[in-house]
Amino acid sequence: MSRRAPRYRFDIAVRAQALLGGETAVCRTRDVSEVGLCLDTAAWFPLGTRISVSVFDPASGTALEVIGDVVREAMAPSWTLGILLIEPPLEWRALVAAAAREALPSEKPGKRFRVLVVGDDHRQRGAMALYVTSGWDVLFATDSDSVQEVISHKIELDAVIAELDAADPRLTPIMEGIRKAQPLARRIVRGIGKGANPLVHRFVERDDGLAALLDAITADIPAPGAP
Repeated sequence: MSRRAPRYRFDIAVRAQALLGGETAVCRTRDVSEVGLCLDTAAWFPLGTRISVSVFDPASGTALEVIGDVVREAMAPSWTLGILLIEPPLEWRALVAAAAREALPSEKPGKRFRVLVVGDDHRQRGAMALYVTSGWDVLFATDSDSVQEVISHKIELDAVIAELDAADPRLTPIMEGIRKAQPLARRIVRGIGKGANPLVHRFVERDDGLAALLDAITADIPAPGAP
């Protein structure tokens, strides 16, 4: 991304997805310019990936979509994804202008939870609003294979939330894989019913809000099924 374009600190939740398909990631902007933006995310998009970013402009109260190419991969330790925009619309320039007027201080932001959400597409869509407002770095997976794809990038997760019901037969193999690969990650199930699965730290009812999930992530709970 061009360093000649002034960049402004701007912190807002967005949704990012490769144009040719793939999982959706909920992440946050780190800074914006008239030609691009940086996202604070652990989602992996290879260099050159054409990506769609959906943004809600709080100044105008409107949503907009921008398209760009990945010019810097998100990698440890910064986990910053750099995107060069393709013909950004006038609405994007207005957003950047607002960010310039109200630029945030440039100090390093505090740590946010990095969470993997596992569930069917329709369950993910239903819960999207909840995770967008969380302020967390959220990745999504639909099955064991996509979970392994996330884990293969050696991303350290704070929690894995399965958007599945307690009796779902897919739950045990998914949580077993997480336990082996990410033993320190909190394992949570958000759905209908509660169980006695030794691989799950806590069951959260589907109708419970963000506070219940936050408590499940941060509570001092003995680790079940620890190796």
